[in-house]
Amino acid sequence: MADLNQYLRLRLGEATYLLPSTTTYTIEQRDNLVANKAAEGNVAAWRALRTERIPAYCLDALLKPVRRQNWQRAVFLDAKPQAVGLIADEVELLPRTETQVVPFVPLGLPPTRNGHLFSGAWLSGKQVALVLDPKALIAYLQSLGE
Repeated sequence: MADLNQYLRLRLGEATYLLPSTTTYTIEQRDNLVANKAAEGNVAAWRALRTERIPAYCLDALLKPVRRQNWQRAVFLDAKPQAVGLIADEVELLPRTETQVVPFVPLGLPPTRNGHLFSGAWLSGKQVALVLDPKALIAYLQSLGE
């Protein structure tokens, strides 16, 4: 688990997102995971534990499930009833002192039972990174199925 004063920067395709360290997560290398070799399904890989296997999903910049092979890491979020993982092209821990996040509430109805996927934004130069809401992200990933 990361320090509570950090954000985890995730690059998914061409988009960058921040995940606050208010949730417990584990970063795994691809070599430690079991890749999904089936042609169908939303799961890119599984983290195999003694009593369960945890799915990891590969999402594009718009957070839609995609299947691609050129990835190196997955971030697994601790959750009930089951943990879930997110494939990332790049991960980096950022101290909160280097990130000034502005909270906001997106327009429209929330896409998950736990609310909107985003809770804020961070401007860094000319780039914007949306801050993912951990509970909503977990609910969204759990809804994707295998």
